Amino acid sequence: MPPGLKEPRAPSFASRSGPLRPLASDPNLVKTRFVRGRVSPRGVVWFGIRSFWGHLRHFVAAGIATEDIDSRDWMTADDPTELAARVIAILKGDPKRATVMEAIDRDLFIDYVSDTGDDVSVSRAVAELVASEIELPDPDQEGQTLLAPRGELLIFGGDTAYPVATAQEITNRVIVPFNRAIERHGAGSPRVLLGIPGNHDWYDGLDGFQRMFRRRDADDAPRPSLFGVSQRMLDHYAEWARELVRGGKVEKPKALVLSGYTPVQNSSYFVLPLSPTIHLIAADRQLKTVDSRQSRFLSDWYHAHPEITPWVLLPDPLYAFGRPSPTGTQTVEALSLDFEARAHFLLSGDVHHYERLADQRLLHVVAGGGGAFLHPAPMYEGRLRADKRWPNARQSRALLRAVPFKVALGRSGFLPHLALGAVYSPALAFGARFYEQMGVIFSAPIAVTLLIGIVYSLIGGLRGKARAVIPLAFVAAFITAVIPIGASLAIHYVSNSAHVPVPLWVVVVLTLIAAAFLGAWVFGAYLSLLTRLGLEHTQAFTALDHPGFKHFVRLRVRADGKGIDGWCVGLTDPLREGEQPVLVDSFQWRP
Repeated sequence: MPPGLKEPRAPSFASRSGPLRPLASDPNLVKTRFVRGRVSPRGVVWFGIRSFWGHLRHFVAAGIATEDIDSRDWMTADDPTELAARVIAILKGDPKRATVMEAIDRDLFIDYVSDTGDDVSVSRAVAELVASEIELPDPDQEGQTLLAPRGELLIFGGDTAYPVATAQEITNRVIVPFNRAIERHGAGSPRVLLGIPGNHDWYDGLDGFQRMFRRRDADDAPRPSLFGVSQRMLDHYAEWARELVRGGKVEKPKALVLSGYTPVQNSSYFVLPLSPTIHLIAADRQLKTVDSRQSRFLSDWYHAHPEITPWVLLPDPLYAFGRPSPTGTQTVEALSLDFEARAHFLLSGDVHHYERLADQRLLHVVAGGGGAFLHPAPMYEGRLRADKRWPNARQSRALLRAVPFKVALGRSGFLPHLALGAVYSPALAFGARFYEQMGVIFSAPIAVTLLIGIVYSLIGGLRGKARAVIPLAFVAAFITAVIPIGASLAIHYVSNSAHVPVPLWVVVVLTLIAAAFLGAWVFGAYLSLLTRLGLEHTQAFTALDHPGFKHFVRLRVRADGKGIDGWCVGLTDPLREGEQPVLVDSFQWRP
């Protein structure tokens, strides 16, 4: 391995021979201590200095999308019958048949994994699950099991790697750990690779995405990589700056190869006719909305085939955290999906937990647990209730309590501390002038409260919930603003009690340090309160960057092509010694 990169250890369950036999998941299991990876690249610390470039790329990519500059311009949408023919050829089916199931005339197993490349050790654990044969409950015979082999199709549901899905990050965080797992199990017969992009793929303009998923000639593909790329971030930007001055370009691998899998798509969206009655429709909304060209292509096919019942892959869900998602709703509207006229199966990632909801003729499954940090279940009643959530609300509440302390200690990164330090410094510099007379640094609490209150209100989100968010934001901001006053008063009291004079500059420095760390605790508590009250669901758990509750979905398209069976298999604590896979959920779709 290159310097600085070590191979993550295979999880303990992978050492057993024969198929995996997952245990039943325990909804009453409440854990607060989980094992984190120790091999580089580790999980992204989202409030860290090194992740700042990911936030910057997000900002730039969103600006580009606003200007309507679309990286999909290089794409040519695949004719669905031609795409089916490529899949049939790889699976050695009858080339005279129009759909995949007619051509192979047997059950077809498909693996779906989303939001994948974060901590490389967690990626390796998930890869071992995906690469394994698994013994699962047979939906046709109660009390019996069936052997579910590794899927002949592997579908990535978006956000292939973090913080930005560049070629390097995808290589290190996805390709290498998956290829290591596949090497251990054996590549076997040829398989098909499909994918749709998420927002983190778009932060790189789909450059890394197209190197992994775009169709290529067999002669052009390099050998599957088993080794990571250990180029540090500063080295990467130094090389970028050097080539910019020279008028050259940074060299990247031509293709990112997953061992045994063949990419077949020419665009980030597609239609794959699986059977005469089930077609797989995959959409890509870039960072904002579905473009008109894609909308015409997908909706025209949808309306031209009223006999089909669509299985739709979305980059983000229609329902998220117990309510309709604005972006998911926009995507469904752009595709003109009619849930009253036909049965639909919607499958998505983006939200990093498992959820299944059946609503009349709609089956809605969210499975974003392929490796990225955890998102919680909604922790309140009265919203749209799911039939299954993993983790559930009780488990999520237990994890939420750790957020303020993790943020305060800098284990989520030091960006909050630095930002608070930048806010406090001018106020402390002004208030220090009166310390000798007052015995306290009166650090402009009104101005600091106004500034931080506005920032906290924006973080909490104001659309439709301003009345709830603004009071919380300004209470948290006021507490944050008076922390330096209290800290300087405490230092003055200790100094006088010990009869030890403390120079003013020492008082200022100690006050600034104490205020930054205590203010970070208040910031973490504010994020936790937003999540606990259901006002905002992602940022507290982003700070937590939790490694648990990882999963993927194994699906079986039945040989007659008239239904799909699904099983969600997961790892509660993926890196714990002796951890065993669990069966999170099973479902059947019979349109």
